[in-house]
Parts: sequence; structure tokens; C-alpha cells
Amino acid sequence: MNTSAAPVGLENFNATMQLTETGIQITNAAGQVAGGQITASGSILYRPQLQMNVASSAKSVRLRYPDGMRTVFNSDLTLSGNRRAAVLQGRVLIDSLSFTSDFDIAAFMNQFTGTSAPPSPDSLAQNVKLEVSVQSSSQLTAGTSQLSVEGQANLRIIGTAADPVVVGRAILTSGDIFFNGHQFHLERGIITLVDPNQTKPVLNVLITTTIKQYNLSMSIVGPIDKLHTSYVSDPPLPPADVINLIARGQTTQEGAPTSFGANAILAAGLGQVGSNVSKLTGIAGFQIDPLIGGNNTNPSARIGFQQRVTKNFIFTFSTDVTQAQGEVVQGEYQLNNRWSVSVTRNESGGFAVNGRFRTNF
Repeated sequence: MNTSAAPVGLENFNATMQLTETGIQITNAAGQVAGGQITASGSILYRPQLQMNVASSAKSVRLRYPDGMRTVFNSDLTLSGNRRAAVLQGRVLIDSLSFTSDFDIAAFMNQFTGTSAPPSPDSLAQNVKLEVSVQSSSQLTAGTSQLSVEGQANLRIIGTAADPVVVGRAILTSGDIFFNGHQFHLERGIITLVDPNQTKPVLNVLITTTIKQYNLSMSIVGPIDKLHTSYVSDPPLPPADVINLIARGQTTQEGAPTSFGANAILAAGLGQVGSNVSKLTGIAGFQIDPLIGGNNTNPSARIGFQQRVTKNFIFTFSTDVTQAQGEVVQGEYQLNNRWSVSVTRNESGGFAVNGRFRTNF
């Protein structure tokens, strides 16, 4: 059984039901939903008026929600009440999260910035109040070639079945983001949802990276549609230079155009994150750039890409198309949240081993 209005389908459903003049008693109901198992029991009375008291349990159910993500969860829920006033309450335990193959950061964030049409006041869904807790069973990990995150969540779903609202908190403990050919490390992140009238995530995130000789830190704070970003550079740089480093790989003094505003530069970079090249090839980063290894004698001839092979291993390759032996190959392995080690083979065939330790002061 599957409908266009339902995000999942019910299969192989069997139940023992006792039909009386006033209602239905349900026992031993079981079926399959989205690759998982579901059971239910309880009663539904239709005389003298509709009255529901049904309990259900689900195990290992897979749901594509929100758009761009797959969630595997267990749940224990109870629906009780009548047509005019009912309550769906219980608990959902998230076992794992993963991104879909067409995941795009910008499209994912846009889900939480729009407004939906008001539901019909006469619908049953509008009269079903929600009191459901949503928790992660352990540390959750999700990743694509562009993004990987780890964290945990403690949320509640309130509102009505017609207009659900998510409140609570999610904590991001670590992660990596590939943006405009550079790797950014998620040092910490807190996502809070406190508005009881709409699902409105508020971010407080610290991201670090190294571009050329500059160690950059970015604090991103605020709701998704009104983010405020502050920058810290070591050695010190003004914010305009930091933005140009992130978007173009060079400071304004090194020739980056100054006619672009900060918002325009960052918007252009976000478009590259969801580019068709990355979607089709799975390459984390792709650029034509003289700054990816080599002697940089030809600014338009060096091509490089990065690929996340496993959760902790990143492969980088670049080549100078004007030379027969111009390849630079690097493999970086993340030992833990602070330590990483990399091995690089340059265009001359020499090898270098480097260790990196990251800390906050």
C-alpha cells in the first residue's frame, strides 16, 4: 500500500481484528515499512463518535527526510483522542544518518528558510497535536565527497500533524567541508531550534582552514537566512582579504578584484559547492589553479582534484598539462580530531611526510 501523499509504503501487512458494532479491536498487526518492521495494537471506536487509542512500534525504518538525507530510526508512538482533539506522542531513536547522492548544501539549507501555506482548519491532521521526542542513539556520522559531519541530537517534534515544528538542539563535534578547492575543518557547532511556531535552526559554528601561509578561523552565527560571519587570520588580515582568500585563493593585494562585495563572492562560492561536476564525478574539489603544488610557471596549466576515499582518508592529485612529469600526489589520513598525517610525492619523484596537530587557544 503506497500513496502519493505518503513518504513511505506499507507492505506485507497482516493483522488480527475483532469487529464489533461500536469499533475495531486490533491485535498482532505487523508489516514492513521502508525496509523496516512495524507492529501495532489498540482500538478504534466509531460509535457514538470516533475515538482512537492505537500504539505502534517501528524498527530500522528508512526515511528520506529532510530532502537530501536518509534516516534510519526506531520508534514507539501512541495515537489517542478523537477527530476534534487527538495526540500523537512517543519517542523516535535515530540509529544512523546519511546524505543522498544528489545532496546539495544550498538546497538543503533552503528547506528551512521558506514559509508553507496554512493548513485547513477542518482537517484531521490539524487536530492531531504532536509530542514526540527525537534523539540520536549514539554519535551520528554522515558524509559525501563534499561534506562530512559527526554529532548528536536531542529534539522534539511539536505543533500539529498538518504543521509540525522541530525544537531542541543538535551538537556537531567534528567534520570536514570541501569548499572552492580547500578543505575546512568543523571544530565545533551547535544548532538550536527554540521557536515553537516554526522550524528555525540557529547556528553557532567554528570552522578553520589553512590557505597558503594563513590560518583562518570563521565563526558563523545566526539563523540560516540571516547568518553573520566573523573572521580571524594568523598572520592578521582584514576581512576583505580573508574573503578573497576563501573565494579566490589570493588576497586583494595579490590581484584579486576588489569590486566584488563580500556577499557576492561568498554566493558565487556556494554555487560551486553544488556544481554539476561534483554531482556527476563525486570529486570533492576541482580547480584549474597554479597554486596546487608544482613550480607554478604556467598559471593556466595546472589541474587538480581532491577525493574523499574513506571517512578519514583524502586523496589529492594535481598535474601540469604542459610537462610530461608534472604530477603531485598527496594522501592525508585523519588519525583523530586533532592529529593528521600526510604523504606527498612531488613532480620530481621525491616524498615528504608531514604531521599536523590542531588545537584551540
